[in-house]
Amino acid sequence: MIPVAVVIRVILIFLAVAIIAGGIAMLGNQLGRKVGRKKMTVFGMRPRHTSIFITAITGSLIAVSTLALAMLFSTEVYILITGLNENIEKLQKREQQLLERVQQLAEEVRRGTIIWNYDERIALNTIPAGADERTVKRIIGVLLKQANDLSILKNNQIAVRQGDKPIHPDMVLVKYAPEDWRQWVKDYTGLERPVGLWIVVTENCLYKDPVPVSVASFPVKVVFSKEQTVYEAELIPSEVLLDWHVFLEDLKKVALKKGMIEINDSLGGEITGETLVKISKAVQSSNQGRIRLKAVANRDLYRSSKLDVRIEVESVVKQGLSVEYLPER
Repeated sequence: MIPVAVVIRVILIFLAVAIIAGGIAMLGNQLGRKVGRKKMTVFGMRPRHTSIFITAITGSLIAVSTLALAMLFSTEVYILITGLNENIEKLQKREQQLLERVQQLAEEVRRGTIIWNYDERIALNTIPAGADERTVKRIIGVLLKQANDLSILKNNQIAVRQGDKPIHPDMVLVKYAPEDWRQWVKDYTGLERPVGLWIVVTENCLYKDPVPVSVASFPVKVVFSKEQTVYEAELIPSEVLLDWHVFLEDLKKVALKKGMIEINDSLGGEITGETLVKISKAVQSSNQGRIRLKAVANRDLYRSSKLDVRIEVESVVKQGLSVEYLPER
């Protein structure tokens, strides 16, 4: 049903047009009759032609006034008559283009965070001397998985901040050619000397970009031999839990000072809660006044190795208590 206000508006518009048109017609008629009686002329025309001219002018005024009222009461008619419709379409099209460009720029800004820089090293391990093909494949495979997991982690940290959907943990971001993989395995199988192996990013990688990688090797030497004490410290049993993190930090400093390489603020070992509980129980079983914590290398540790050590707990007076910490390899 048409609203009452609309009906009233339409009626008023028609009345206005009728009144104005009728008024103009009446004035034209009166003027024509006067011209006819007095045989007046306009612009030197004959009376008959003058009468026709006045009729034409009257009709034109009626038409003009009708259009004027239509333009006054209707925006669509105004736009149609003045030719603004094309301009409005152009403006709307331009507006749409600008909105798309703004969205594009917003996406670029959102993705503008660099996850990895060109030539950045993101994973590290050691290829031992004489390693067979199977061992080389395993080591490089572990390195690539570490690089992929770390790339997903860094992307998801940004996704959380921006409110985006995180990347699934099983997604593969690390990219390399199959022929590269075969060449890597071939190059590092059966080496005469051990080498450190980096996973290196080959181009700048933005948020949610694939991560193209390559490998780069460098010569390494033994930093700590198997069963060598990497670091030791004497502690008061009651303060072991308080000094535990200090012990780990000092262990890390000693390893770095001796030449081991840190990557992503880590030397590769993680202390589990279970390990700390074992050490705490071993300390509590000691009746001595002081104990010694020793970090002992489980194998030969190269510059590129993880800090693979076990933690031994010994009495300062009498040795014998020990517990092992075997980090993930």
